[in-house]
Amino acid sequence: MATADKDLLLQQAHRLAALGLVVERERSKLKTLVERGVSYDDPDMLQVLERFRAADFEWKQLEIEHLQLRQTLGLEL
Repeated sequence: MATADKDLLLQQAHRLAALGLVVERERSKLKTLVERGVSYDDPDMLQVLERFRAADFEWKQLEIEHLQLRQTLGLEL
């Protein structure tokens, strides 16, 4: 495996880990708001939901790219 490929895999893995933390942080905030009885159309709820959705979408897209690169390089799990 080329060094550039290895570096890219590591960068993706680090970014996935960081995004995972963001997703879980926003999920936790959503849970707290729901438990407090905040309305689903409340601006705070909508803002947190949007941040969660954006981070979750980015995480899923990067995961797909990462898994495809692993497969291309013959590093399937």
